[in-house]
Amino acid sequence: MRRISLYLIIAVLSLSSCVKDHFGKETISFSAKDSDSETRAMMNDSALKTAGNRLRVLDVLTGFSGNVSWMGEGNPFYINDSLVYAGTPIWNYGSGRTYPWTTEGTHKFFSWLRYDQDLDMTEADFCGASFNNSTMVLSIPQKEMNTGTDQFDFMYSDVITVESTAHTPGTSVNLQLHHLFTALNLTIHNTSGNTIYLKSVTLRGMKNVRSATIDYSSSEVEVSTSDIDSTDVLLFYSNAENGDVYTNEDVVKPLTDFIMMWPQTFGELSGARLIVEYRVYDTNSVLSDPLTATVVLDRQRIFSQENVGMNAGVKYTFSLQFKKSTIDIYTRALPWEYEEYDWDYSDHAISARSGMFKDGVLAFYRKNQTTGRYTVEPTTDEWSAKTMRFNRRTDTLVGRFYIEAPTSGRWQVTAYPLTAEQYFLMEPTSGEIDAYTENGMVEFKVSVNPAYSATSTQTLFFNVAIYFNGEWHDANSEFNRKNIRLVLDAN
Repeated sequence: MRRISLYLIIAVLSLSSCVKDHFGKETISFSAKDSDSETRAMMNDSALKTAGNRLRVLDVLTGFSGNVSWMGEGNPFYINDSLVYAGTPIWNYGSGRTYPWTTEGTHKFFSWLRYDQDLDMTEADFCGASFNNSTMVLSIPQKEMNTGTDQFDFMYSDVITVESTAHTPGTSVNLQLHHLFTALNLTIHNTSGNTIYLKSVTLRGMKNVRSATIDYSSSEVEVSTSDIDSTDVLLFYSNAENGDVYTNEDVVKPLTDFIMMWPQTFGELSGARLIVEYRVYDTNSVLSDPLTATVVLDRQRIFSQENVGMNAGVKYTFSLQFKKSTIDIYTRALPWEYEEYDWDYSDHAISARSGMFKDGVLAFYRKNQTTGRYTVEPTTDEWSAKTMRFNRRTDTLVGRFYIEAPTSGRWQVTAYPLTAEQYFLMEPTSGEIDAYTENGMVEFKVSVNPAYSATSTQTLFFNVAIYFNGEWHDANSEFNRKNIRLVLDAN
């Protein structure tokens, strides 16, 4: 009898030892970081770490042979809990439960913002987010983002996979969080010489009514948005009878705070524009009738290359620039952690200074094969043409523009996109400015690269920059206002 009891004790101890081998002594812990630290909209890394903020965290455990009492048909996850920020890098579990690291198996962690303490908003308040345990897809129902929408920022994490045997003791799982939305704001810069009475600015053509899914079923998160037609967004409106007054001055002034918007692909931005309603009070003290201008958000000028749109986690400043005869739009993508107006447009655009060009519009001339001279063909209208084609593979086109001031420094012309550059040869791409001996004329040649055969039509665009006072300045708005393109048809 005594021998049987001893065997029973040994068996129980052996079983107990076997069960304990599945779990370590260390608890799984989490920290969280806004991984888009170079970009900013409404919530940055410090705002994320506000006491009381909550994340929902899930852990899909595979390759584990032990038993977990809290897992079952109703909860297939090893961790399905809230993380609460309480002032330390390690976020607390909302349930108060602890989850030990397993000694075997693979943990797949992911998370999203569940509660914003400052706004007192739950995940349902944010956008009705719902998660499907079977498909592991987080769904965001259709929502319109405009100036009248609650301005919230929704954040979600990458998928983080950790092999139990590869976990480094004493370290936490750092959840890398991203932003679902992008953001934009509007500024005004009046160097027209007149006083502007601005009545309204309407954004048209951006897809601001969408839904989204965040798919955690594979090893990498996949975010998709629906393709919903756009609606107008009234960015700015003045209650004054004639509009708010903006005098002529070399100062950039804000018109709006940053507004959360759905991200936009390069293709979706096609046709986006600003409708500007205003009056002009000129130097003769005459107030014009109401005027309306349509300012196209030219994708090539704004984003410099194809397939780059308004990305999530980036904020964009649109600056309306009133000049003597035109209204232009300038855009800059701003890092998330920057102060709002941390730079001066006048340091980055020739247009902010007067007298910087003389007949400065970029134009292309075609070489006459008979005389060898570069002439404007077929008519003088080609001076203002937006598109020039290579009639022959042996063509050479000459680009020219004039610089009256500055009288010294350097000019630079760059071509894009990268996919088209290889089919063209351009020289020179930069040079010294000598406005006195050269009459300020800049000249460069573009020809077809004989080493490459174009199987599809290639289109080349240009950017102009000027170097003076120790830095490069964007001058494309002055010398390449028409956004000229050179076209090489397919062979």
